[in-house]
Amino acid sequence: MTRPGLRQRGRQRGAALVEFALVSSLLFLLLFGIIEMGLLFGDQAQVSQAARAASRSAAAGDLTATASSGGVNAGVGLKLSPASVVLEKSADGGTTWTALGDVGGGNNAPTGGLIRATVTYSHPLVTSLVFAGGARTLTARMVMRRE
Repeated sequence: MTRPGLRQRGRQRGAALVEFALVSSLLFLLLFGIIEMGLLFGDQAQVSQAARAASRSAAAGDLTATASSGGVNAGVGLKLSPASVVLEKSADGGTTWTALGDVGGGNNAPTGGLIRATVTYSHPLVTSLVFAGGARTLTARMVMRRE
């Protein structure tokens, strides 16, 4: 014959297990959300750095291929390609933008004109197993005056 106290103790253990399952799932969801946001912020900083490096190189008069590769190299830890760096020029103060090209040993942006570098990166989500989407697109733009 079992004692009544043992039966009550077993029920309490079962209730504690259910409570732990509910609370731990919320805790893990919060933990992975914090990790994902940290990774997103870090990658956004790298994308911004890549845009700054590409626009700085183009503003100094480098060829577009050199400026694009400078942006790719500045995105440390990211899988960027030269196609993810878009270089544009504007001679009218930023109202209209056209593709930046090469002429001679440099680019064809007019001195004193604006150069804009746009870098786009597809950040793979760590939590894609839990949330739909799989990736987020991060974009950064930097505008500098041609020297």
